[in-house]
Order: sequence, then C-alpha cells, then structure tokens
Amino acid sequence: MSLVVRRAVPADVERLAEVHVNCWQETYQGILSDGFLAAQGPETRLPLWRHLLETAEPAEAWVACDDGTVVGFAGIRRAPDGGSSHAFAAPSSGDLELWGLYLLASHQGLGLGRRLLEAALGDSPASLWVAAENGRAIGFYRHFRFAPDGAADLIPDWENLREIRMVRPRQAPLL
Repeated sequence: MSLVVRRAVPADVERLAEVHVNCWQETYQGILSDGFLAAQGPETRLPLWRHLLETAEPAEAWVACDDGTVVGFAGIRRAPDGGSSHAFAAPSSGDLELWGLYLLASHQGLGLGRRLLEAALGDSPASLWVAAENGRAIGFYRHFRFAPDGAADLIPDWENLREIRMVRPRQAPLL
C-alpha cells in the first residue's frame, strides 16, 4: 500500500465526485434515509468538483491516494475579509473553514485523516461543521483540539440534517 496525500488537481475531478458520494453513503448510513442516500450519485458532485478545480485559481483541496487512486479528500475555504463564510461567525477560529474531510471507510484508521487535516490546516485556528449524530467524526476532530462552540444549523435539503460547529481557537503563546 502506497499512501500519499497531495494537492488535488483537475485530473482528479471524476474520482473525487465518486469518492465524495461513496463517503456520504458510508458516513450518513443510519443518519439519513436509505432513499436519500441512494439518490446521490457522482453526477451530483461532479459540477462542484469541476468548479473547484478546473479554474484559473483552484480551490484549496487535498486528496489521499492509495497506489495513485483517490480514497479521500479535505478542502478549506478562507472567508473574505476575515469573516466567517458560514451564517454563524466564529471569531476565535480565524478565517479558515474546513468545509469537508472525507475518507472511504476502507481507508480509515491508517492515519490518512490526520494527514489530510494537517495538509489542509496545519495547526491553524479554524472552524468546521459536522453532523450532530456523527460521533466518530466529532471524536476525530476533538483529538485535534476542535470543540463544539454551541452553534447549530439544519440543512433542509438534507432531510433537515442537524449540524454543529466545532472550532479550534488560536493557541495561547507559551509563557
């Protein structure tokens, strides 16, 4: 097994669309209805990935690969003019938001999630939104100093999926 984390490139868009949907179907099984998950296909994510990576200034996204095949990804965005790009600002977490970190179940537990997170954020302050019922992901983010800050939201198009915001504030300087 040759496990690599690298920047995403335009040639990755089709595989990223497949992995994105496969990860959703694995991650949200039991949280969202089987019918909703079955209706998701790579074609629903392909326009997003083309928009993100096939532009003059591609988005900040990284892929995890196993022997050259994409098995996961992480993406960040920077809020314009220092504010949060989400409806609920998190001033203590700076202007970085981790908008996605997904890894196929077959590749979890190998250190790729940590490597994707480090590639995307390093140790920078940041915020993210995670499904409130996704205990595994919440535990993963807690390990990297993220904590819920009390903000919550619903995604109506996703069967009113409840999300919570987690933030990793700036580290206090050592005295």
